[in-house]
Amino acid sequence: MPEQPGIDAYAAYLPAYVLDDNRLDPTGPARTGGPTRSVAGYDEDAVTMAVEALRHVPADTPAGRHLLLATTSAPYETKTSAGVAHEALGLDPGVTALDLRGHRAGASALDLVLRGVATAALADVRTTRPGAPDELAQGDAAAAFVSGGRAAVLLARAGHTSEVLDRWRLPGERHDRVWDERFTAEILVAAGLDTARRALAGASLDTVDQVVVSSSNPRAAAALRKALGGAGRDATVERATGFTGVAHPGLLLAAALDEAEPGQTILLLSATEGADAFVLRVGDGVRAARGGPSVRAQLAARQRLGYGRYLRWRGLLDVQGPARPAAPAPAAPPMHRRAGWKYRLEGSRCDACGRVTTPPGRVCASCGTAGAGTATVSLRDRTARVVSVTRDHLTTMPEPEVAIVVADVDGGGRLSTYVTDVAPGDVAVGMPVTAVFRRLWTTDSIHNYFWKLRPAPADAPPGKDTADGQ
Repeated sequence: MPEQPGIDAYAAYLPAYVLDDNRLDPTGPARTGGPTRSVAGYDEDAVTMAVEALRHVPADTPAGRHLLLATTSAPYETKTSAGVAHEALGLDPGVTALDLRGHRAGASALDLVLRGVATAALADVRTTRPGAPDELAQGDAAAAFVSGGRAAVLLARAGHTSEVLDRWRLPGERHDRVWDERFTAEILVAAGLDTARRALAGASLDTVDQVVVSSSNPRAAAALRKALGGAGRDATVERATGFTGVAHPGLLLAAALDEAEPGQTILLLSATEGADAFVLRVGDGVRAARGGPSVRAQLAARQRLGYGRYLRWRGLLDVQGPARPAAPAPAAPPMHRRAGWKYRLEGSRCDACGRVTTPPGRVCASCGTAGAGTATVSLRDRTARVVSVTRDHLTTMPEPEVAIVVADVDGGGRLSTYVTDVAPGDVAVGMPVTAVFRRLWTTDSIHNYFWKLRPAPADAPPGKDTADGQ
């Protein structure tokens, strides 16, 4: 446990897409100035977004500690979804992977990070019925946090549990049910104010520099911000992303840390099924503590998504696909045997010629040497260059076409896989790309995860060799 509990590193992840209009028949001028929602791609879920956030922080949690995945949209019901993220990150087998469920799980995961016992990812994919009043007020995101003190230290915390029927979903149902927010807002505001005041008293503070409020009830969130003297910067982020469920307190905290100055104080209040309040002092190393791009930068880089495409991605619009068989389901034994390749994108470097073979094998694909010593190298953090492109017009994915490429990895290795987060027609030979963990398809109730490629950021440096997939 750290000498002073707090956050050592953090990262936020926003998907590449934004939905700003949910009209089925968008006649007249385009909507402007209204709320928008962050939208996960058709190949993303809570696990893949958690992996993307965790890749930007030192997630190599020591053995005996825990990796937590907090979500209300786990891809499996009884199987531990955090185990998939654990494998994709190549963590020590002694690290316990756990799922936390329920709308309050995000604040609970943050609490365990601040206690120094866990690394946590908060991730959610939010789906409502088409045309629901709050459709644009829900969004998808992820955030990751590591225990320590560079980013912020914990001054005080307080909690309050209230059994209230606010948002719920029965097993087998896809969409949340929501009670009238006027009723639940009163309960959550009372719980939130009591909890915030106790946390401030525990920190011996009357005011703080930033107030950050996350709540499943928008009426309660607005009332709490006003009562606590918040400047509304958290509300601005929420208006651009929607309420991102379990990820929301982490996303708003990450946005606050992005702009906070060392020594400033932050009150983070999560008012969901009660309330959790944390008073933090920003650390001297807050700038170095952030992994990946800032929340503001990710908001600015998003692509606009049409409503019909969004409905297809979510499976809310049943359209006729190509006349071809469904993709085969992966089998458990080969997934386990090839976990290094499938989950961690590991190749093998030949001791005889120094070339990298992908997938890894006992015979070097370059010099043909059999039985030579090999070293495991991870390709997931390297930049690759596209050498050929094929456009598949008969894909079983919810898109009219997808791009499949062969790409040479900087430093050795070759990948053949799908490209994502870019129009197939924009993929060109020579394009720099980087690996991203995604869901290929689901067949026979088995999710098939693997690595795709997406356009590399302009400042992406070539990756370095990493032994044993770590």
